[in-house]
Amino acid sequence: MKMRMKVLMGVTILAIVTGCANQPELDVNGDQNRTEQNQTAPAEQNQTSPVEQNQTTSTEQNQTAPAEQNQVANVEINGSQQPVESDLTDTTAIKVNQDSSVKAEEENKTKIATTTLSKMNKEQKEDLASLLAKQVVHFDFDKYNIRPDQMPIVEELANILKEHPGNWTIRIEGNCDEWGTDEYNYALGLKRAKTVKEALVSLGVDANKLTIISYGESNPVCTAHARWCWAKNRRDNFTLLP
Repeated sequence: MKMRMKVLMGVTILAIVTGCANQPELDVNGDQNRTEQNQTAPAEQNQTSPVEQNQTTSTEQNQTAPAEQNQVANVEINGSQQPVESDLTDTTAIKVNQDSSVKAEEENKTKIATTTLSKMNKEQKEDLASLLAKQVVHFDFDKYNIRPDQMPIVEELANILKEHPGNWTIRIEGNCDEWGTDEYNYALGLKRAKTVKEALVSLGVDANKLTIISYGESNPVCTAHARWCWAKNRRDNFTLLP
């Protein structure tokens, strides 16, 4: 009986000891687990929070950037580009108008200058023709050399031609009296015209503006049968060609 009691007491004590031993281990493990959770949770939050924040910020920026860009683009298109195009169009139109005005003004000036020059040329030609009609070089009988008393007339004629520059041509017309054959007088009249042309060229007149012709005895200024009349017909006349 005593043995049995001892055995039961031993079992009971063993059970108690075993239970006490197991109970603290469970608490320790639980406390350790809770401590580890408490230690790791803030660390995890601290480690993951910046990443999540950066990701969130990037996502928000990516989501808002296109909208902001579109708004900026719309502002640029609506606010600046259209007025610039309008300004360019206005500037181009103004420049075209200015160019047209300048061109029209230049055309008017050219037209006025041309008209004035044409009028001056006409007046100058009329004046030159009038002066030439007064110049006559006379020759001796059956001669074609220039007499000393006729040389001042040739010199005055050269000065007149040089004082009237322009695109003109002077015809020197050789004439004879009625003595001699037509062929002879024609050749003599041509020699008289040539002699005066050479004298004018030597005095500075452009040879390209001078031409010669002979009328022989066919163009008299006097028809009387007298020496004084024949002397008038032995001459060179000067005509401004149109």
